[in-house]
Amino acid sequence: MEKMLQTIRNTVRKISVKTKLSAKMLGAVLLLVTGAAVLIFSEFTAEKNVAVQAETTQLKTDVKEYTAELEERLVSIISAIDGAGATKVMVTLESGSEEIYLSNFDYGENSDSNGKSSYERKDEFVIIDGSSGQEGIVIRTAEPKVRGVAVVCAGAGSDAVCAEIVEAVTALLDISSARVSVAKMN
Repeated sequence: MEKMLQTIRNTVRKISVKTKLSAKMLGAVLLLVTGAAVLIFSEFTAEKNVAVQAETTQLKTDVKEYTAELEERLVSIISAIDGAGATKVMVTLESGSEEIYLSNFDYGENSDSNGKSSYERKDEFVIIDGSSGQEGIVIRTAEPKVRGVAVVCAGAGSDAVCAEIVEAVTALLDISSARVSVAKMN
């Protein structure tokens, strides 16, 4: 401990001689610089925490917003179909959006005593130290999958209009026609 203090004193003396500042003035400058560094660092970590909280809140509302936007866009397209008329749409989703995490994988070969070989894949997620502890690295977010679509429109009494609506919805959402229901509005 005594040796460390002596080393620090010698370093401060050398710096004060080179900068032509007194030891007390140099200590004040170092204290000021350290304080500024702490303030700057705390600002960056505070911004990260706010960003993480905002992202979490946004994920909760994203599913509702995604569904509402999808319904609005479908109403816009379906009501433009000749003969469809006034239209209402309801979309149900399988689940919310899905985050895909970065992972390292390794293939290994196992041999038993009979000489038979089997192959095994081992996945390990890449974990980093984040602002709120350890977390995975998100490489992409998959949109929610559509479970089904209900369309109610004035022109659904016509088989041709119903067929065009089903064709449009299945093409836009990449779902089977069994997941689309079209009914006449009363």
